[in-house]
Amino acid sequence: MNKSEKKIYFLFILISLIFLILTTDYLTLSGIINDANQMDVISYSKIAEKAPLFNNQSDIIIKHAAQRFLIPYTVGSLAKLLNIDFYLMFKIFTFGFIFFYIGIIKFICEKLNFNLKTSILFFSILFFNPYLIRYHIFNPVQAHDMMFFCLGLIFAVTLIYKNYISNLIATVFSVYLRQTSIAFLIGSILFFLINRKLNLLFILIILFFSSFLLIINIGNYISIHNFPIKLAYGIIFYDFNQLEKLIKFLLLGFMPFFPVLIIIFGKINSNINLSILFILLFVCLMMIGQPILGGPDGSVNNVGRIANLSYPVLTVLIFYFWNFNKFVENSYLFYSFILGLFIWSLHPTFSIFKLFGLLRFYNF
Repeated sequence: MNKSEKKIYFLFILISLIFLILTTDYLTLSGIINDANQMDVISYSKIAEKAPLFNNQSDIIIKHAAQRFLIPYTVGSLAKLLNIDFYLMFKIFTFGFIFFYIGIIKFICEKLNFNLKTSILFFSILFFNPYLIRYHIFNPVQAHDMMFFCLGLIFAVTLIYKNYISNLIATVFSVYLRQTSIAFLIGSILFFLINRKLNLLFILIILFFSSFLLIINIGNYISIHNFPIKLAYGIIFYDFNQLEKLIKFLLLGFMPFFPVLIIIFGKINSNINLSILFILLFVCLMMIGQPILGGPDGSVNNVGRIANLSYPVLTVLIFYFWNFNKFVENSYLFYSFILGLFIWSLHPTFSIFKLFGLLRFYNF
């Protein structure tokens, strides 16, 4: 992009951000918990409230949230230090991560040498997903997930450009944010093995499992509860006679991936590294499969949001494998699709517009 095109690109980013800010439904902390049923917020809030100390054997904080202590603990510690409300500090962190996310998208656009329209397309697909930016503006207490999305982009691009150190750092840091980091670990192991980086592989395994043991021990200190391991295989015990419920569950899981259908307009790029493509696809499938394996009674209506943790990696994979030059040159298709993404972002819970509430599969 030349200077003029970069100005247009940044103007589009600004308009997009303003659109999400103005159309997001803002609730109090209590409203997020009680009205929007975001129950994990209770655990993260308790960790932030107690910082710079740790809760000890809490019967309120759930175990998997206790293991994700890093961001809420840091938020609470800084809030105490600066004498401000910890909910405000969560908002500051969330917007900081959002701007970091936008910066990574811009970096990837430059690395993959996208033109203006392709850059806007790539940005829009990553920005208007209702479970990414809008959700975190709506619920800033989940700031750690916003950072996880940033690491997803970094993880994907470090594979493509074989930046081993950055890949190692992103993979190890991810374990402090979500247990889903195991997908990054397996992807990185394959990456280092294929490229014969055995010394770095050894360092990765040592650092990752040391960090993993640390979060387990701190999680055990914070929470008295057991880890909900049944969520990893709940689908096994599902009553498959309830077929309609299962179909709705699966549709709910895949609905956030609607823009992926753009691949039908793509043309396969030349000089693709098939091993990188395989690793990225394998990582995405593991991340999408995790909440599906939890089953309708385990993951319930969270299946889409949790499966969506793969979305940044999947988007980079798509734009690495396909190019959309012909698509963006068709003004009718391009502008219609971008407009559709603006509308697609209007989740009935997270936005002020409730018209898509008719599409709900569950009433919670």
